[in-house]
Amino acid sequence: MSTNLIIELLTKTEERISEAEDDEVKHDWMVFSTCITISYVISLRGPEGFLLDSDGLNRHWDRMEERYFVIALLGKVKGEHHDLAHLIPCTLETKPGINVKGIVSRLMEEKRKRGFVIGPAIYDCKGNVLNSATINDMLHELLIEIFENEQKLFPANILTKETILDKYQCFRSLRRGSDTRAIEKRVGDKDIEVVN
Repeated sequence: MSTNLIIELLTKTEERISEAEDDEVKHDWMVFSTCITISYVISLRGPEGFLLDSDGLNRHWDRMEERYFVIALLGKVKGEHHDLAHLIPCTLETKPGINVKGIVSRLMEEKRKRGFVIGPAIYDCKGNVLNSATINDMLHELLIEIFENEQKLFPANILTKETILDKYQCFRSLRRGSDTRAIEKRVGDKDIEVVN
């Protein structure tokens, strides 16, 4: 995904949040927005975006610095054998204007209102973890809408809605998009590997 496509995806997500008449639907779009944003911005692969930890976010929120805040993941990352806490510095806002801090903060506030201050952040109103199939369905819904209105945001090889369903998945597309952005900005391969 190009940066422009990510920005449009997040714009459509914000529309879903503001237009939602049902609190549960609104909540789920906030969760989707947060999962997509952190997975893209801090270059998470596969299921790592689902490891966002409410307790860790709350405990480390005050450690916020002038230019970054701390993203907390809890679980097994890249072949680890036990659940571990991972604290990752994250920019407050990206150069293209993704307000990462605002998106995460909004979800934290929503979780606090519902009494969920510990446990995974990527779950629905009933406390069920949102799985990749649910996130993919939401992703595909928005990408198809964007495709119908602004096909130019997609690579030339994306010609149909079916291609979108085949080529875009929450487990791989966000990390690849993050890598593409880094390459466009001439970030060295070794630096990209360190971040990843």
